Parts: sequence; C-alpha cells; structure tokens
Amino acid sequence: MLTQMEQNVREILIKVARGDFPTHHYRKITYKELWLTQYPNQTWGRGNTSEVVSWIVNISNQDTADGLPPLNSIVVRKDTGEPGENWDEWHRSAGSPFESHGHAQAACWAYWPTKTIVSQYYRTTHV
Repeated sequence: MLTQMEQNVREILIKVARGDFPTHHYRKITYKELWLTQYPNQTWGRGNTSEVVSWIVNISNQDTADGLPPLNSIVVRKDTGEPGENWDEWHRSAGSPFESHGHAQAACWAYWPTKTIVSQYYRTTHV
C-alpha cells in the first residue's frame, strides 16, 4: 500500500507520462524536479536522491504487481535524460517484464497517453 506522499508522487508521474507536467525532459522528470514537487521550499542535495528512489521503487513495485508499466522508468538524471543505475538493480530484482528502461518508458507513454492523443481518438471514433 502506498503512503499518501507516494500516491501524490504517482499522480505527478502520470501527468509527466502524459506530457501534462512541464519538465526539463519532455514526458520524463528528473529526480530533483520530482523531489521539489513534494518539498518546493527546500534546497535539493544529492542526499535527497535516496528518498526519491524509495518513492518510485514503492510506486513501481505496486504498479507492476497490478500489471501496469513502472513509472520509475520516466524518472531520470538531468545530465543524461536516463534513469540512474538504481533502475537496473530494481529491474533485475523486480522481475520486470520490460527488457530495458526504454521499453518501460514506451509502455508508460502508451498506457497514459497525452490528452491530445485521447481527444483525437475520441473525435475520430465518436463523430
């Protein structure tokens, strides 16, 4: 079961996956950006990464158990735009069905499509 903070973080990650939350990397969010959504008035430091990793691991464990793509794949380093090394460790230990973080990211973006895609689909299928 997710804590209230993890539920809030999950909602933000879904908005990021949809492209509805402005970030440095489109449809991805950095560890710092995610941390600042919960602590907007605090200063970011490298030591805060472990707290963010804890949130996203718990969220992704819950989601993969429910058959959903792991949102931790869209949490990335600012300098590379890719998840940190912790993602690979999580991937191996969780038994994720995705062969790479790229496939997991694509699954997130497909599962939580942008509003534009949804509205285009709705207009073309419900006219």
